[in-house]
Amino acid sequence: MVSAADDDAARGTVPRLLFARVADTPDSEAYRFRDSTGWTSVTWAEVGSRVTTLAAGLVARGVGPGSRVAIRAATGYRAILADFAVACAGAVVVPVYAPTRDEEVARLVRHCDSALTVTDRDAGAATLHLDRLADLAADGEELLAGEPDAVASRMAGLTAGSPACLVYTACDDGGTKGAALSHGAVAYVARAMAELGMLGPRDLQLLWLPLSHVFGRALLYVAVRVGLPTAVDARADRVVENLRSVRPTFLGSVPHVLEKIGAAAAADPAALGGRLRFLISGSARLARDLADRFEDLGVSVFEGYGITETAGPACVNRPGAHRPGSVGLPLPGTEIRLADDGELLVRSPAVMTGYHADPGHTAAALDEDGWFHTGDCATIDGDGFVSMRGRKKDVFKTTTGKYVAPHAIAERFRVLCPGAEIVVAGERRSHCVGLVFPGDRGTEVQASVERLNSELNRWERIRRVAVVELPLLDEDRDEAGVPHRARILERFADVIDRLYDAGR
Repeated sequence: MVSAADDDAARGTVPRLLFARVADTPDSEAYRFRDSTGWTSVTWAEVGSRVTTLAAGLVARGVGPGSRVAIRAATGYRAILADFAVACAGAVVVPVYAPTRDEEVARLVRHCDSALTVTDRDAGAATLHLDRLADLAADGEELLAGEPDAVASRMAGLTAGSPACLVYTACDDGGTKGAALSHGAVAYVARAMAELGMLGPRDLQLLWLPLSHVFGRALLYVAVRVGLPTAVDARADRVVENLRSVRPTFLGSVPHVLEKIGAAAAADPAALGGRLRFLISGSARLARDLADRFEDLGVSVFEGYGITETAGPACVNRPGAHRPGSVGLPLPGTEIRLADDGELLVRSPAVMTGYHADPGHTAAALDEDGWFHTGDCATIDGDGFVSMRGRKKDVFKTTTGKYVAPHAIAERFRVLCPGAEIVVAGERRSHCVGLVFPGDRGTEVQASVERLNSELNRWERIRRVAVVELPLLDEDRDEAGVPHRARILERFADVIDRLYDAGR
């Protein structure tokens, strides 16, 4: 039996993980993707060959060891090839959520000092469009003809402690910070998920989740570890269609998309494809009634918990250890405990090494004993199952899995419409709505909301607002005069419900 230490040495970096799979099962299906003729498959050997030439192309174009390369693209086969190629060139992947505003993308690229941006949209300076990967491969082939070890030497220079990716996540103040995740962290998550015994090489994954989030990345890597094929299509609106055509055995998703799948299955159980064994839910809280509906159809939904800084799931439910309403037990090798105030702390090989160029946030999040302070409050029952209880600070997730900082949005609104207040709702919903208390600026509210939305990312935008003519009471504000969001949302819960009902 191979020890964990020996296994980590053999597969302890992303290139070793990938090429160990290529060596073990070269002729097995690796990925399935759409082209003009329908679904097309490629083998692990084909993936390995393509990744090598693309990595060589990056080397030829001056991407050095440890250089950062941003990838702003929807999840797809070409984006996966580019992702692996960056790693095999010894560089650091910086995945960027594709719908992010151009101004924010430019800021992130500057912050991480990216040498190159790979994208599937309009290209500018220092960018490589995914349509031009053939040109990059041609450069790589030319380099390898003269330097056949150009990529192998880059891969050999990587260790488990080398940075693999820099994943940006939201701050409580509405900004972002980049979590640096090592090759060892990525490889550990893949191994720990495989050790759960939930997956085998005969499984087939349908992957639509963004690779800019660690949930999608963890599912990408565990498929390599196990050697199972993955059908890739980024279109969330095609998931139901793809369940029928691909007939996967498992799927990872956020609750918002699971709701759509559940609705389709309620009308016709064949919508699930006929081979689906289970679903994995993450990135936002799962409604119990939704999980129950899937259970009635014979498909378990295993909810898990993980955040950017843990490189993927830290806890997950699993067959034989499933407690609905909880996020499950820790992964093998992951330690958890609660701080005195109920904050969940995590210590594992997957925890980030720190935030890029941000020692202040790093020191606040990682203590001297290696515990990561998640900022999430939780409980742990006598059997070790973890249940989440909300954020310590004022950041929430929508059911699409995106973070929203409501206080930061409210502060922007105050600048646009002085004297007025907006209270943002959206937790456990698919989008945000707002209550506006106009003060004496009633005629300016709608225009101010439109200007506010123009400054926000798509998932932060306020879809509908209700103008509340009642004044805020003294008890509705804190000592600094800032509205107590939770108190106001509770007081006007019926108004919030009507705003969501109006959007159905």
